[in-house]
Amino acid sequence: MDVAQTERRVRPVVAGEEVDGSGSADVPDQTTDEVFATVATGDQTTVADAVSAASGAVPTALETAVIQRATWCEAITAGIRNRSDELTDALVREAGVPIASAREEAATAAAQFDSVADVLRSLTGPYRTWTTATEAGDNSLVAAVPLGVVQCRPSVRAPLATAALQLAPSLGAGNGVVVTAPAATPVAVSILTELVREHVPEAAVGFVPLAADAEHALTGRGGPDAVLDAAVAAGRAGVTRFQQRLGGGTTTLVFPDADLDAAAAAIADGGPSAVERRLAGTCHVLVHASIQDELVERLDGHIADWTGGDLFDETTTVAPQRDAAGADRLAYFVDDATTKGATLVRGGSADGRQFRPTVLSDVPADAALLEDRQSTPIVPVTPFTSDADALDLAAAGRPSQSVSVFTARHSLAMDVAEAVDAGSISVHGGGDVPEDRLGSLDGRRVHEALTRLTRTKRVLQ
Repeated sequence: MDVAQTERRVRPVVAGEEVDGSGSADVPDQTTDEVFATVATGDQTTVADAVSAASGAVPTALETAVIQRATWCEAITAGIRNRSDELTDALVREAGVPIASAREEAATAAAQFDSVADVLRSLTGPYRTWTTATEAGDNSLVAAVPLGVVQCRPSVRAPLATAALQLAPSLGAGNGVVVTAPAATPVAVSILTELVREHVPEAAVGFVPLAADAEHALTGRGGPDAVLDAAVAAGRAGVTRFQQRLGGGTTTLVFPDADLDAAAAAIADGGPSAVERRLAGTCHVLVHASIQDELVERLDGHIADWTGGDLFDETTTVAPQRDAAGADRLAYFVDDATTKGATLVRGGSADGRQFRPTVLSDVPADAALLEDRQSTPIVPVTPFTSDADALDLAAAGRPSQSVSVFTARHSLAMDVAEAVDAGSISVHGGGDVPEDRLGSLDGRRVHEALTRLTRTKRVLQ
């Protein structure tokens, strides 16, 4: 890939046209520390204008057949794949992720639109026959109509993947969309919205980068939701938020009858920069005390293969922190855990912004790292002494993005599934259940998203 780039300029888009922003921010190139992009940020007025324009485009979207929306998604899929190198380069530079991970994220974004197109093409007719005491055999039409305008809020950690996860079903359902992108990582999302706008009704998609400091100054509290709240309060109602809850992290439970080689490989698979791991955050490992040392030994061997370095090197799996403060934060987590009784097995220190791959065993449940739930090159391992203890630990705290269970006892795996609050649960051993990967929207999830983004209207005939 040709990595030579000129500085990019990113601006808000309202009613299909680029507009001036209320502020400006530089996006540093994570590979050179030079300026990669200059982004014009929006404010309450910009968001309100984008919402109004997108709302006005909804009637036009309603006039399109479902099959036409499927065609949009297919064309967007092709556009993402055609510009994959450009999107990958932007992700490496602005998000600071290794190129292999960035390429996977671009492929994931294309897959989202492809999945929505497949589901839209397979939808069956909405006619229903009904009977009452006074009328028999009449038809009613149960139509799914758009909610109106959907706010899509990509994450800083995986901006392109999360933008696609939200944009594809929102547009497939016929809604207008306003993308409130983080100013820290706006470039890949701006390219995606450019691709989308080529195929949907004019003004249907707005794009407004929002800077955190500007949001706080405007509303007295941070976050893109604050700006949207202010815009809605100004008279632009009817906005639905569609965003993934990316907190919660992942949890892996390893019981004494587990295949330890398989467990260690699965925990370390892809490194901390894999798309699923970046979305899910810290992988907390819960292991029976009788096999903790054996698992940690195997896990340490896999973590030793995690490599940092040049983000454009295909073998790099560990991205540097965005700044020195990020590396200091990880060092604090290690110090906090070891002070509370954890054992440092590997790593634990930084070389500039690059934090060395780290394994901690005997990590107590009150370690600060376990509450952070961000994707890091630190793998914390906590022992348990009984099945009940494992269930209590897994169920404690905030919901998990995903849980993996390694045991041959199906009944125990089902006990874990019942006890935890998690988005997906993968069972390994005793009849494996295929893993539900976070980076994809399968048909079931597309149906769920389309249902959430429409309301039903019954028309009697």
